[in-house]
Amino acid sequence: SDVGFEAQYTRYRLQIYRTIRGIVLDASAAEDLTQETFERAYRHRGRQTVQSAGPWLHRIAVNSAITHLRRQRLARLLPFRVTEYARPTDFERVEARTVVTRALAALTPKLRVAVVLHFYAGMTRYEIASTLGIRPGTVASRLGAAMAIMRGTLTETGRPDALERLEHGAN
Repeated sequence: SDVGFEAQYTRYRLQIYRTIRGIVLDASAAEDLTQETFERAYRHRGRQTVQSAGPWLHRIAVNSAITHLRRQRLARLLPFRVTEYARPTDFERVEARTVVTRALAALTPKLRVAVVLHFYAGMTRYEIASTLGIRPGTVASRLGAAMAIMRGTLTETGRPDALERLEHGAN
């Protein structure tokens, strides 16, 4: 029903946006892809059950984001775009976000998706596995590999402390 879909939109919109933004690293594209995700979900709303709405929507979102990256030929190297203007008192927070975003950009899309779903969308290994159609052990391996790459990237930038931002709340 349309009422049920509106409830799903209200419940998951911000989560889906954050997931996509973490993958594509572009606020404008993330807005467009979030809208596209919900348009696709609406067209195919009979294909999912109430119990699986979150993983189903995340799967659509991840697929849309990966398709976007492929279209843009940005699967490995993404330009960094600052989309927010910082107040002077926010410098540390913005700098940490900047270096974490650059570290995310260093990951392959598969690794980035695992990191974003875990740290930004708050999913467990099992929820990520269900969403992506892979085994929980594969999720754990991807997270481990991603964190090792990110630690290296952040250490090279002189900001290994910035990883704490991701591990303790990526918002």
